Amino acid sequence: MSSQDTRPLNIHTPQRAVEAFIEFCHAESERQSNSGEEFDPALFDEAVDLVTRKLEKLEQEGLA
Repeated sequence: MSSQDTRPLNIHTPQRAVEAFIEFCHAESERQSNSGEEFDPALFDEAVDLVTRKLEKLEQEGLA
């Protein structure tokens, strides 16, 4: 992975876990779509939705 594939985290503005995860997923979805490898965006979106719901629940419970 080259330095062009990554970008630094925003350490000045703390993010909720779910916000950071969604930001990562947008970048990862774009990366996968452009990789030339087999990628199922619908399946990826389903997985993101599942994890996002779980993170939101954990945040509500004060655990994330």
